[in-house]
Amino acid sequence: MKSANRSNALLVELLIVVLFFMLSSTVLLQVFSTARSQSALSDKLIAASNAAQSAADRLYAAQDAEKELTEMGWTPEDGLWRLPGDDFDLTVSITREQQPFGEMLRYQVRAVSGEQTLVDLPAARYQEAAE
Repeated sequence: MKSANRSNALLVELLIVVLFFMLSSTVLLQVFSTARSQSALSDKLIAASNAAQSAADRLYAAQDAEKELTEMGWTPEDGLWRLPGDDFDLTVSITREQQPFGEMLRYQVRAVSGEQTLVDLPAARYQEAAE
């Protein structure tokens, strides 16, 4: 009888250990899958930020923003300039404000994925009036 109790106790102990490892593996699987999705989102945000910053820098340096955007492959649609991508689309809106001695150009560069705005980057450039 003592032998049967010992073997039953051993089986219960092994069952508890197996259940513990199953629970641990489930938790670890969830942690790793969440980390993978966060890493993918982070990669998308970094790529969107780099693309938006590059576009803003080129617009800041350009004498003619529309010509520069056309050369970079952007297309005008509904008052915005668009550049479609695989993971996200870039848009640029250009606002012109006449000043006493020139023109203030304001650019709003956005990276959008579906309905979610990933990056919203403003840029500005002042151009003196030609004399």
